[in-house]
Amino acid sequence: MRSISLGLVSAAAILVAGTAAHADRVGPYLSAFGGYVIQPELDFNSPNTKRQLETDNGWAAGVGFGYDFGGPRVEAEVTYRDNDADKVGATRYKGDLASLALMLNALYDFENSSRFTPYVGVGIGAAWVYANAVKPAASVFSTNDDDVVFAYQGIAGVKVAITTGLSLFVDYRYFATLDPEFTSRGFGGKVDGEYASHNIFAGLTYNFGTGAVPAPAPAPAPAPAPAAEVARSYIVFFDWDSTAITPEANAIIQDAANAAASLGVARIELTGHADRSGSPLYNQRLSVRRAEAVKAVLVNLGVSSGNIVTIGKGESAPLVPTPDGVREPQNRRVEIVLQ
Repeated sequence: MRSISLGLVSAAAILVAGTAAHADRVGPYLSAFGGYVIQPELDFNSPNTKRQLETDNGWAAGVGFGYDFGGPRVEAEVTYRDNDADKVGATRYKGDLASLALMLNALYDFENSSRFTPYVGVGIGAAWVYANAVKPAASVFSTNDDDVVFAYQGIAGVKVAITTGLSLFVDYRYFATLDPEFTSRGFGGKVDGEYASHNIFAGLTYNFGTGAVPAPAPAPAPAPAPAAEVARSYIVFFDWDSTAITPEANAIIQDAANAAASLGVARIELTGHADRSGSPLYNQRLSVRRAEAVKAVLVNLGVSSGNIVTIGKGESAPLVPTPDGVREPQNRRVEIVLQ
């Protein structure tokens, strides 16, 4: 089992080294994961005997479905864990302890300009804890029962961008429950148990939402269109690493809104851009946020939200080509096209 855990971590490192950044999405997501389960010594007491049960390191597998709000996210998780019984003191034991947990998690992603997104979270829910034929190796009497108890967990990990919407994650989870009670054959009728574990998980998450448009490959300049088909266009510029609308930009947006009303246009396209002073992933997000900031002003000026389309091109289509890392004011912009 240790080799499986190391293999998962190695696979994560390979994917990190060989993949390009992607655009994070806001919306529903689905995840699947598995990992390594380490249990501390667990109380396993009958009315007349106090025991501490040791278990072998085990395994877990689970799925989650949630919604990403662009920082905070919530998810429902179903996870199965299993550990074989090992011994109590010097006495060898057979059987296994397992659980099936249904959890509701609240998490927060610390978004930044790199492809690595650290996150933390907590979860509460219910767990079905199973004592499957747990007994001394030489005994005919065993504990073979289950109990449903309150469960909780703490989570800390990191997400790694692979493609648009797809991420790999590795995290640590401390999972525990209130003490389960089992009916035991031959050990005084009842056993008060304990259930807790340290978990190392790795898995994949795919977000089905939108909120960022992947930057397309630069295309050749289109042939000039007939004069009647040429759209009115405006350009709004931004300060470095900012989505704030300046007074000059606000005046230009007002002109665009007036033109849209007088021409009766059915579609306004807002294309956000960034310079090359940050990472491609961060600039992609920034370009989308700039387009959304211009959209908010247009809506406040009376333009229908349904007539506005926002696109983010990140640093892929500069007005002024520059080397990576250069701050260029002409490239920090949103292009407004009335169609």
